Amino acid sequence: MKRDLCAGLVRRHLDPRAVVYCALGTSSRTWRAQQAPQLSYYGSDPMGIALSTALGLALARPERPVLFIGGDGDLVMGLGSLLTVVGADPGNLKLLIFDNGRYETGGAQLLAGSGRYALDAIARGAGFPWASRVEADDSAEAVIRDFLVQPGLAFLAVGIDQEASPYPPAPALSQVEERALFMSRLAALPD
Repeated sequence: MKRDLCAGLVRRHLDPRAVVYCALGTSSRTWRAQQAPQLSYYGSDPMGIALSTALGLALARPERPVLFIGGDGDLVMGLGSLLTVVGADPGNLKLLIFDNGRYETGGAQLLAGSGRYALDAIARGAGFPWASRVEADDSAEAVIRDFLVQPGLAFLAVGIDQEASPYPPAPALSQVEERALFMSRLAALPD
């Protein structure tokens, strides 16, 4: 499946009250391109910490749905964070992972064990009450919709086609400015 198709389906079905945390790389660029109305934060380096940061956001704002969008490369660098998420059991956090078996932004190097593991099985083994995978375009919308309406913690790995991942022009604001703006907008959201 193409990343943009996946992100478009998420945008279509995501609760407008949701807060989105994107890991670095193609997940951030893909979500930013959707120009979705949800308050969104676009993480940066280092790789492997984005999910822990999204967990902190979910715990800080339990009244809001929080969607984490990340890549498989970022996730595997911090697989232990899946256990931390399950242990914290935030009922408002969903994890969507673009899964193509590569560190796409860094030059498309294969992940260790690429093609031999299943991220949804790893999530289930870590204790996620709902974990699934989707690859086919024709079933993606139903699976994504089902994922987003789960009553608690949920994990979805989306089989993503290997695509070029060019860097777009730099955003208008620096990372520091974007973070400050996100924090002020988050603080202003009603409970």
